[in-house]
Amino acid sequence: MSNPALGRTCMRDQIRTVLVERILDGTYPAGTQLKELSLAREFNVSQAPIREALRELEGSGLVTCERYRGTRVRGADLEEMRGSYELRAMIETRAVQLAVPCAPALLERLEGCLREMTLAVGKDDRERYIDAALNLHRELVAASGNRTFLTVWDSLHFGVRGRIVLRAIAARGRGLRPLIELHRKLLAALRAARRAAAEQTLRAIFTSIGAAFDPPPVRSRRSQGSTSVMHP
Repeated sequence: MSNPALGRTCMRDQIRTVLVERILDGTYPAGTQLKELSLAREFNVSQAPIREALRELEGSGLVTCERYRGTRVRGADLEEMRGSYELRAMIETRAVQLAVPCAPALLERLEGCLREMTLAVGKDDRERYIDAALNLHRELVAASGNRTFLTVWDSLHFGVRGRIVLRAIAARGRGLRPLIELHRKLLAALRAARRAAAEQTLRAIFTSIGAAFDPPPVRSRRSQGSTSVMHP
């Protein structure tokens, strides 16, 4: 027997991804009103998964919901995004301190997430990559045993924020393989129960991600006429 709740969740995720793409590529500019009924008709679903997707976008700051005015696009606030990732780095660093030494079952799950991330990069599948990466990091937070950490982490809707970051990374001509290598290094430190090395590598991961919030490099007139890719 199929699970209606599971089906609704899958639809919510698909709808959320499409809406994020439309907001970020300018299809829905700031101020655009997003009407639940119109979106439900477009996606051929009930209003429930639309409402859930919009709630996630509101939690990430991409839209605002006001009484009598409905839901309107706000757009990505990179400074707010930077702040949320600084908080995430603090939570995860402390989580690693509490989780090491890691249980064998946790290490096995983390390895599975890393395999998924690696396969996703090989197939240039950003959706698969971000889902696997978020699963890995959430496992670390859960392993801390601090339920407040996990509640706060979940409340920041990194499913949306992570997709914004991936888009920013791609826009700067950067690939994901360096992040894969850093995650391999992180898992090696966790397997060896080297707490300090794991913390250091985790900070390096967030430093790399943080570069996505920096202003894009300004091309010189000479470089504008070339086809080379500019890197931050």
